[in-house]
Amino acid sequence: MSSLADILERRARLIAEAEEQRLALGEGIAACRSLLVVADRSIALAAWLRAKPYVVVALVTAIAVLRPRFALVWSGRLITLWRIGQLLHHALKLVADRLPEKRTYEANLQDAPGPSRQTP
Repeated sequence: MSSLADILERRARLIAEAEEQRLALGEGIAACRSLLVVADRSIALAAWLRAKPYVVVALVTAIAVLRPRFALVWSGRLITLWRIGQLLHHALKLVADRLPEKRTYEANLQDAPGPSRQTP
């Protein structure tokens, strides 16, 4: 009977520990909630703008007409930011292509039988 009591005691302890962990996780997520909301809204806005490029063109044209100096300064900054982003993208792509896991994965795909497993 002692082993059943030990099992029940351990079960109760584990349930209490799990509840404490759930509360701690909930508090941690609550702290990040505002950041996640901003990120989610930004992604939604980017998707909406990508679906409606004419809105972006209209805004850029309006800014260029109404405040040409502001548009000129920010266009230079945006071009610089775009070039840095492209440089980082290409650098990371080169590093990723040299990883042994990727080469092994592609070699396994080429060695696999069947036409659906071939890489283009």
